Amino acid sequence: MKRNLLILLGIFLIIVTILTYSYYNYIKINQIANQSNKEFESYTDMEITGSTLMTLINKSINSNEKNEVEKDQNNRYIDNNENSIKIEIKFLESNNIFDMEAISVMGAEAFVKNYNSMIFICTQKTYHENTKKIKYMLFEQI
Repeated sequence: MKRNLLILLGIFLIIVTILTYSYYNYIKINQIANQSNKEFESYTDMEITGSTLMTLINKSINSNEKNEVEKDQNNRYIDNNENSIKIEIKFLESNNIFDMEAISVMGAEAFVKNYNSMIFICTQKTYHENTKKIKYMLFEQI
C-alpha cells in the first residue's frame, strides 16, 4: 500500500513538473516574441519618414541574417515560419511593390537621398502562426 502511494505520488510530481516546464516555456516564447515585435510594432501605428523606413529595413535584414534565414536564387529571404521578417514598399509613382532586398541592393544612401522626407505608413502586417513574431509589413508612401 505504501509503495503504491509512493509510485502515484512520484507520477503526480512528474506530471506537475512537466506541466510547469511547458507553461514556463510558453511564457518565455511569448516574452521573446513581444520583445522582438516591440521593435517593429512601434513603427506600425504612425507615419514614418523614408530615413526611418530605411532603418527599419536594415533592422529586419540584420534580424534575418542573425537568425540565419535562407535566401532563394534571387537573393530574397525565404519565409521560415518562425522568425523571418519581410518588408515591402509601395511608392506613389509606381504600381509595383518593392521588397526590402531590392531597396537594399539599390543602396541605402540612394533611398535616403530620394525618400528621406517622404512619409510612409504601414498598411498591412502579418505574424508567424507558431511564434507570433512579425512576419510581413507593407509600407505605402502617402
